[in-house]
Amino acid sequence: MASSVAPEQVFIGPGLSPFKRIMTVIGVIAVTALVFWIALHQGASAVGSTIVAVLFIAGFVYYLTLVAPVPFTITLSPIALVKRSKKGESIELPWQSLTRVKEEFFPNGKRISITVYRQVSEPGQKPKAWAVYRDDVTDLDGLANALKLSIPETCQWQSETVHE
Repeated sequence: MASSVAPEQVFIGPGLSPFKRIMTVIGVIAVTALVFWIALHQGASAVGSTIVAVLFIAGFVYYLTLVAPVPFTITLSPIALVKRSKKGESIELPWQSLTRVKEEFFPNGKRISITVYRQVSEPGQKPKAWAVYRDDVTDLDGLANALKLSIPETCQWQSETVHE
């Protein structure tokens, strides 16, 4: 069963903005410089504290690499809904495997997120395929409208107001 999507539609999740990336790098460099400036002015008595501070900063940078949003695309094609990340991860959902799409709104009517659920087809697979939030994708409302027009009749569309 094919969807009613005529041509492919692509929605983009740009990942971390260049401004946020640059400001984070500047902040980490500034904190590192401050740690070394304090170490130089305190002398030998600050060696242990400086090592701990550098390890803490390195751990923080590692943490930031884990949680940084990865750029992705969501493609609505005639045969499947596909989410691909820049890291190479791909979730391809044939239209007939979709069971539910849930959208969430703030009380003021602003859309917050879209979550896509699938039919579980193998052991260990979870029904929730993926979720995207307003800040993740450039046109969340456009994605929602395109999905509404594309999902098969067997897929349930659910709207929910949250944070009341």
